[in-house]
Amino acid sequence: MDGVLSVKIAVRMKKLPRKLATTPGTRDILPPESTRLWDVQARILRRFRAFGFREVVTPALEYSEVIEEPRLRDASFKLFDQGNQMLILRPEVTTPVARLVAQRLRNSPPPHKLSYSLPVYRRTGVVRGQAAEFHQAGVEVVGSRSPAEDAGAIALLVDVLQDLGLRPKEGFAVVLGQTAFYEGYLRRAAPEAAPELLGALAAKDLVRVDELSAGLSDEVAAAAREIPRIVGPAADGATLEKAARYAEGEEAAAALENLRETLAHLEAYGCREAVILDLGLIGRYNYYTGTVYEAYSPDLGFTIASGGRYDNLLRRFGETLPATGFAISLERLLAVLPAREPEPLVVLVGGGVESTRAANGLRGSGVKVSHLAEDASPEKASRYARSVEASWICYPAPDGVKLARTGGGEFELVPVPEVAERVHA
Repeated sequence: MDGVLSVKIAVRMKKLPRKLATTPGTRDILPPESTRLWDVQARILRRFRAFGFREVVTPALEYSEVIEEPRLRDASFKLFDQGNQMLILRPEVTTPVARLVAQRLRNSPPPHKLSYSLPVYRRTGVVRGQAAEFHQAGVEVVGSRSPAEDAGAIALLVDVLQDLGLRPKEGFAVVLGQTAFYEGYLRRAAPEAAPELLGALAAKDLVRVDELSAGLSDEVAAAAREIPRIVGPAADGATLEKAARYAEGEEAAAALENLRETLAHLEAYGCREAVILDLGLIGRYNYYTGTVYEAYSPDLGFTIASGGRYDNLLRRFGETLPATGFAISLERLLAVLPAREPEPLVVLVGGGVESTRAANGLRGSGVKVSHLAEDASPEKASRYARSVEASWICYPAPDGVKLARTGGGEFELVPVPEVAERVHA
């Protein structure tokens, strides 16, 4: 009997660590990565505020009916409340913001310029080896059809990436498309083939686009294949000239004019050089209605941000307000940002009141201090300092502190007011 019990306990002990670990697709984020994540988030939010965006926070839980798109509904984590109503963890933030505007800002004058930085959750990411929980920071402009707002959102995205140390061309590029241009051409020239062609292009499957085009007349087939391959720098007028050959019909012509106006505003912002035109970029099928864009870095095989105009989403919530905006994937962005030296941290060692007084004085003079409130040898203090990535250790002294670099070096007596200059040198 005792042997059976021992086996059961052993089996239980083996299972316990797995059950107490993080769930698939999630992870603990430790310093310094966590510190960098919050620092980058704070800098992004400051740039959002500089452009007049006000921050909102939506609940992590939404009723399942809030999210309509099948792909996102399938990817959502689902649970039930006390009334047996299905809830989901938000798989993205744009739709909850649309709900918020319709419910909470109905009586406020548009446009509503809102920003956020929140975690989102997607179940399908686990299967693909990607994160099931990640962070998005973004903006939404609700209530304006002006191409100036589309350009303003793109300019803000460029501003954020530059503020974080990325440079256009070598560090990132924003690829800009116009969903309504290809859709408008097909609705006039090949309305029956339009849904399949748009679906294939939304999936970025040009091979399928070519296959579907084969069943069209020669002229329309050539255009259906050529328009998605019109790509070039936004600053080069030749790209728009190529597109103008296919601006037949009211919808396509209006879409091209909208694109021209957007580019004119981008020129006024001084960021047109950061943009590449790609008329094959139309975003998610039946979601984007005009301008659409994605930000790429040469150091990553995924988009780091995406956005565009989605004028039909608010109708689900009883409003007919147009909207545009973008979302940045913070984890992907962190992967491509240039390395930055952290601000020096000093470990001050000692358990006495004089140590507390010295730590307080150092912080008051602009020094980051981690107080190790115990008496520790320089060797033990150095081990601790390395574990928290501190560059310096010090001990209180009557006329200042005895200061040395972590991991070696002689201690020097430095007056408290001079420590900041020394550690930041």
